[in-house]
Amino acid sequence: MLLPPVVTAQQTSALSSAAARPTAPALVATLDVQCNRHVSNSLLSPGTPALSLAVLTACASAVVRRRMRPGSTHPFVSVRAEPRFSQRRGGCTSRPAGGQSASSGVRVRFAPSPTGVLHVGGARTALFNWLYAKSLGGEMVLRVEDTDVARSTAESEAAILEGLKWCGITWDEGPDVGGDHGPYRQSERIAAGIYQEQLDKLEAQGNAYKCFLSPEQLDEMRAEAERNEQAFFLQSPWSNAKPEEVQEMLEQGKPFVYRFRVPFDREVVVEDLVLGEVIWNSDDLGGDFVIVRQNGMPMYNFGVVVDDASMKITHVLRAQEHLMNTPRQILIYEALGFEVPQFAHMPLILAPDRTKLSKRHGAVSVGEYQRRGYLPQGLVNYLAQLGWNDGTKQEIYTLDELLAAFKMDRMSKVAAIFDTDKCKWVNGHHIRELSDEQAINLIGQQLKDSGLIRDVSGEFVQKACLMLRERIGTLQEAVGELKSMLEFDLQHMMSSDVAKPYLEDGSLKETAQLIVEAHARGNMEAIGSDSAAMKKLANDISEARGGVEKKALLVPLRLCLTGSDHGPDMTLFFGMLRHVDDNVLIDSVSLDQRVASLKETF
Repeated sequence: MLLPPVVTAQQTSALSSAAARPTAPALVATLDVQCNRHVSNSLLSPGTPALSLAVLTACASAVVRRRMRPGSTHPFVSVRAEPRFSQRRGGCTSRPAGGQSASSGVRVRFAPSPTGVLHVGGARTALFNWLYAKSLGGEMVLRVEDTDVARSTAESEAAILEGLKWCGITWDEGPDVGGDHGPYRQSERIAAGIYQEQLDKLEAQGNAYKCFLSPEQLDEMRAEAERNEQAFFLQSPWSNAKPEEVQEMLEQGKPFVYRFRVPFDREVVVEDLVLGEVIWNSDDLGGDFVIVRQNGMPMYNFGVVVDDASMKITHVLRAQEHLMNTPRQILIYEALGFEVPQFAHMPLILAPDRTKLSKRHGAVSVGEYQRRGYLPQGLVNYLAQLGWNDGTKQEIYTLDELLAAFKMDRMSKVAAIFDTDKCKWVNGHHIRELSDEQAINLIGQQLKDSGLIRDVSGEFVQKACLMLRERIGTLQEAVGELKSMLEFDLQHMMSSDVAKPYLEDGSLKETAQLIVEAHARGNMEAIGSDSAAMKKLANDISEARGGVEKKALLVPLRLCLTGSDHGPDMTLFFGMLRHVDDNVLIDSVSLDQRVASLKETF
């Protein structure tokens, strides 16, 4: 995949003096002005200048123009019946293949590289592609881009596919299900000669050529540009080499790459479904770029065009970090005579500190969220709201509700912030929506895997799981929550800040003594089996303490019985505690043992 060129301050200054043509008015020289005006407010949140070099680089040679409907505050794009190239001041234009009103023929793709895990950003891209296609009755293709031979593994591919399936994302064509436009792995497509056929066509047309420049020569050319305070623009001497000169190098066995011949002063326009109209000038693309490596592997921009065209992809929905690839790809589409798909560049996902989301900010892979006890419907619900909303205040969605509500014109241009707490909050809602059977199976399995119970069976497990369902944000939290409830560390409670005021005013000691007396009289035998028993105990203690109520009554009572000032309904809790048996593998403190501790302490 092509990496974004680094635009230094010197190069920016040099480009400023050189960019005099009307089609690209001094854009690079005025990154702060032009990019802020046309792009930063659309793509990035304030205070993120170092966030996305890829996006800023693309902005340095592109103007984003937002067209507005009369009386509307939302940008829109012109939609034509089908994609085509339009000549504009010697340029080429990508026109929409169909907007949200399209009801048939929509084909999207998700094309991961099997070099690692499925990250949340990739999962969101796949989700939005799936939602867009399925909401319009279209199809989704899964393609594996495995040209990085050194890093691609079958295990990684399997993990990515499993992660997508766990999220509920399906595809109509792909390496595991087949289809009419395969093969669906780039390595297999290389072996089938698919890229070679199109490369031969480009070379025969004069759109591509063999370049024998060595890495050392390229480094010297870059250094020379920097010394002259110029942006690096590659004009390879091999672009116009004579056939006999090329043949001589081939006979000597010299290594070479294939470069795409970028036309001079061509305006490239894309009508983006998210960003609106975006314009580049071909002279700002850095010159002729590599489309095939020395080892024969196609570069990203070449491979993706050939694949998308041959697989009849109509809509390319991807993150805004790929925006800079778009003009190069459109030029290749034009050269090969392919129809250009409709592009939609979706907002980036950032960490709370507005930097790129990484492991230091917590989990970043779908598999890690699965291991932490997130439900697929919870994670998918949250990911769908990173850069999109349906215009209402609704926050909790099922997958069917997302399909019904999804509209591309509700996609945001502003980078989304991944909030782990909000993600957990959304997931907690979906946990509470689980049926009794689902809750017992999922939470019970988590307790079993963590060694708290022997089997997912019995009255204790059932009551524990249903109680925990109402109290956790992830399945993993059930483990710590249950351990905390079953413990009873009276000394720790008495040294806590929450107990301090009740110790000082004597209400904790008084409540403990009243509990011990009630227990001795046999007034607590029905607690856990009869909800009226706990109410009677509270009323008796209130009366004995002079009619105290609410917090002054209930906090000392809960502290004495559970060791905490918060927790589940105490009747439900002690009802669960009554059913502790040999299926429970961790220590628990019964009600009688708790009262004995109170008697000994107070």
